Amino acid sequence: MRNLVVSAFTAACFLVPAALPAQAEPFLHGHEVASALIGNTIEGTYRSCASPRKDFYELYKADGTFHGKERDCAQAGNWSTYVGKWSVEGGKFCVNPGSDRTSGCFDYEGSGEGKMVRSGSDSDTVEFVILEGNPENL
Repeated sequence: MRNLVVSAFTAACFLVPAALPAQAEPFLHGHEVASALIGNTIEGTYRSCASPRKDFYELYKADGTFHGKERDCAQAGNWSTYVGKWSVEGGKFCVNPGSDRTSGCFDYEGSGEGKMVRSGSDSDTVEFVILEGNPENL
């Protein structure tokens, strides 16, 4: 199943930009991001590990929710858990993890097999690895 998810996601990363006009940016449509994530877990790390950044795992569900756990960026220690909501709005994939966590609608792009990047300012750029199913028991 993982190979199927990764293959579909990888194909979307390469086929979608080819279908767009040359001036378009190679971002994935929100529905493509949702298709890759629903039923799967992402492992996220920020490129810049400044406070209050957290390493995290999030399991995305078809009902528009996700369950996550986080801890201080690049640190050992206990994980705290949270529940958030996701949606697709204006062609972008949107997340609202609640509390003081980064919320909003973002651009996503593929960055290799089973990976994607959520673009933002340099400190808000997040790299994800897509893990099949719920390996973190979220």
